[in-house]
Amino acid sequence: MNEVIVSGASPYLMPREDPAGKIVFLLLFATLLLVCFFALVTVLAAVLRDQTGRAHKALHDGPLKTALIGVAGWVAFGAMAAWLSANAYTERLLETEVHAGFVVAAAIAAGIPLVLSLLGAAGLFAYVGDRISALGTTEASELRRLLTGCFVAVFAAFFPIVGWFVVLPMLLATALGAGSRSLLR
Repeated sequence: MNEVIVSGASPYLMPREDPAGKIVFLLLFATLLLVCFFALVTVLAAVLRDQTGRAHKALHDGPLKTALIGVAGWVAFGAMAAWLSANAYTERLLETEVHAGFVVAAAIAAGIPLVLSLLGAAGLFAYVGDRISALGTTEASELRRLLTGCFVAVFAAFFPIVGWFVVLPMLLATALGAGSRSLLR
């Protein structure tokens, strides 16, 4: 009797031993992820115009102050999430006891700065787009400035070493500071 092994992966779409297929898949997935991120920022800027405008104004008034507020927020929420996560698991004799309340609180403490950063990112990208469009001679629409700022900031964060360790943390801190200041104004 012949035994049939059924798998979820089609050998015609991506053979198991084909590294080029895996690379193409990863590139397509990364492209889809970036397009979804651009769409999310555009929707946030369109739906939450007041908060985006306040984040843009906060960046215009004081970008260094906004970045320092963001750094303080990441440190505070990161320390809180790390402490809650460390206390969520208690080692007993031969098993680990999980405290669900600590796990949920750690997820909330880690999620708050991410949501505020996403809110501030729309204002940050609009600010970057305004600064870039000021270099040109023609006036660009608000959507074009937002997408230009988003494109430039995200791809600047992809640059090896400098982008990963300087630009990306600076963008995250500034976005959190702008998001925090947009809610407090």
